[in-house]
Amino acid sequence: MTRISSKLVSLCAAGACLLAMNAAHAQLSALGGLASSLGGMLSNTVNPMAGGDAYDVDGFVRKSAELSEIAGRSVTAINAAFASEEQLMAKRAALAAIAAVADPKERAAAYRALYEAEASETRRLIDSGDMEKRMAMLDSDKKKLIGQALLNFAIGALQAVELGRQGKAMAASVGLNPMELVRVAPVKDAIPMLAKVAIDVSGFMGTVVKLARSADIAVPKVGADSKAVALNV
Repeated sequence: MTRISSKLVSLCAAGACLLAMNAAHAQLSALGGLASSLGGMLSNTVNPMAGGDAYDVDGFVRKSAELSEIAGRSVTAINAAFASEEQLMAKRAALAAIAAVADPKERAAAYRALYEAEASETRRLIDSGDMEKRMAMLDSDKKKLIGQALLNFAIGALQAVELGRQGKAMAASVGLNPMELVRVAPVKDAIPMLAKVAIDVSGFMGTVVKLARSADIAVPKVGADSKAVALNV
């Protein structure tokens, strides 16, 4: 490959990265009102992730992967409370299969796909009226599971706020430097999940919170000292 063609490839790659980062930056605008959209679940406390390195790409990708897992498992747990035995076994098998994936990038992608599938199922339960009809009739263990899942999702939402801030900072810092654009490129793959959490927390997950409270399910507030709990699906 000639020096000119090598330069051209580098410039094209940088241009593609720049376009992707611009699109990602626009997606992050959805995160702006996240803290006020959780219906009182978030306390007025400092974000537990605040103070991290805003330019730590590896850290950003890792934390985004953790967010994908939290969100995917949380929505799965909510649906599990309404699932048949056969559906429950399928959910457990799906979670076990994802946990067995060795490659972190592939595992994060699997959790994102799980979230998409389970979120669609949750929306169907809401839209059909089935969730509202059955919520109050659930046994105490299933009600507890829903409360714990909502707790974990809210913790993930707090993380999404801070990760969104970091993503914006990284996207704004690279300028037109081809090497920096390539280095920060993995951020663009993580950002869409943050935007989904931001949208969904004030959308269908906000509806789940309201239905849970109407069914006398405890929905705890989330603050800086809140810890995610193990969800026994």
